[in-house]
Amino acid sequence: MTKHVALKDLLREKHWQTYRMFCNQYDRAAKKLDSTLVGTYPSRAQLHRWLSGDLKGLPYPHHCQVLEEMFPGVTVSQMFEPAIEQRALDISSSRVTVAELLTSIEESLDSPASSGLGWSRANLAADTGRLTTTMRFPLKLDESVHDATAEGSPAHIARSVLILGKRLRLSEAEVVELAQLAGNLVYLEMECSIDIDADGWSAVTYRFEVLNLTNKAIRRIIREQWFETTDGPLRIEPNDTSDRRVWIQRMHDTANMTKFACQFSPPIEPGGVGIVAYTTRRGRFTHDHYWRQSTSHYVRHFTLDIRHRNIGMLLGCTAIEDQADGSQLSAIDDLVCTDEDGDALITVTRDYLQPGQAVTLRWEVSRAAS
Repeated sequence: MTKHVALKDLLREKHWQTYRMFCNQYDRAAKKLDSTLVGTYPSRAQLHRWLSGDLKGLPYPHHCQVLEEMFPGVTVSQMFEPAIEQRALDISSSRVTVAELLTSIEESLDSPASSGLGWSRANLAADTGRLTTTMRFPLKLDESVHDATAEGSPAHIARSVLILGKRLRLSEAEVVELAQLAGNLVYLEMECSIDIDADGWSAVTYRFEVLNLTNKAIRRIIREQWFETTDGPLRIEPNDTSDRRVWIQRMHDTANMTKFACQFSPPIEPGGVGIVAYTTRRGRFTHDHYWRQSTSHYVRHFTLDIRHRNIGMLLGCTAIEDQADGSQLSAIDDLVCTDEDGDALITVTRDYLQPGQAVTLRWEVSRAAS
């Protein structure tokens, strides 16, 4: 087998393996840290030494900073571990076995989890332990199953879930829960950021970190946006926080609502993770200040951030989580509301949402003096 480090696999999973794509993503991450780091990416030969495992030690500190910005949650030390060693199977080191995940995934692919049968919050809350043992991943699971390199096969998805569990430091309960969601798209992160100016006009940015647990490549996701007050058709544009090329296909428009598809390239392969983001403009908040976020997929973490500019005072805010059966839960414990230099800052977070659920945030402000 060819010797290489884990960074090479990370780049391949993101479709950043070409030198040009790597440099583009390096500069994007560098700009977030320090604009003077833009253009300091390694030479083509130097990158080859990194990926082939020929580098003694770690890259220079500024390279390490940028690499960790490119792959949040992964340390540089982990990136430069030999990939072959990472994938040597050691089932005894974990209570979650490949065979157990494989069985669960095969069953779920045949009959994907329907609404209400997904995340088990009780199980996830009870298992607070993390994957403290070293999870190692095989190139072949065993001789009795399909080759794990066959994209879309249950073995391939099982291997992807195990790798994701290690990378995100998931509890063993959550690894099992993810396996049971095979056949579905899962939003590992769903973030909605709303910036509202003094006149109520807004920019709404969505960012989805999408895990494809189906056996087919995903090239588009369907979305819709509604506003009570608009200034002509809503304007929707791809956001540069996406990790791939995104374009918008409008499907149906009315005066204040639009249904559209976010199409992207390259597609998200079975077992893969991709980031898709877009921004909507020309929607206005007038008298009623609320945002209702419904879910059509399983959502591991949801974050709603609102900045309402130039208000007189934030008088109050409430948050409710609606269940698929019509019942409601208070989300007040996950709600933070503050004032900052005349702006209202509101954040609500919820975990393990299922299709058919919704989170509704309401806030009340007094207008700033003219």
